[in-house]
Amino acid sequence: MKELFLVRHAKSSWPSATESDFDRPLNGRGKKDAPIMGKHLKISREVVLGQVICSPAKRARATAKRLLEGLDYPFEQVVWKEVIYSGNDTDLLKLVQGTDDGHPSLMVIGHNPYITDLVCLLANESIDDMPTCGVFAVTFDVTTWSSVSSGLGKKRFFDVPKLI
Repeated sequence: MKELFLVRHAKSSWPSATESDFDRPLNGRGKKDAPIMGKHLKISREVVLGQVICSPAKRARATAKRLLEGLDYPFEQVVWKEVIYSGNDTDLLKLVQGTDDGHPSLMVIGHNPYITDLVCLLANESIDDMPTCGVFAVTFDVTTWSSVSSGLGKKRFFDVPKLI
């Protein structure tokens, strides 16, 4: 069995006239929500991570740092993939399918609309919008990541900061 955790970055500030979208930081709520979600995932959901892949955008990196502290996952082991920022749901699926089979679980930290699109594709769930710092866990009854495909996933949980 393989388990996938799809995470949208925590709440961020809107870009100023001199700031690019890529360099948007977390705002106060995002800084607060991410560590709380990390602790919740560890204590209430008993999440154990095999690998974490994250967008290199500033808000995603900051989310990873704060979220992973609560999960006792070393930030230094995060794999940074530009395609999570600049790609689409098909690109994200290819990343998932290319994961080393030695990892029973994978967390992908990224952006809308493609995190939401990937949830809908893999779990046959109809969600309109993954909230910031939302985590959707999907399990797959497969032995290899390359076997993960559309509609095979089963929802384990969908947690959002406002409801934990």
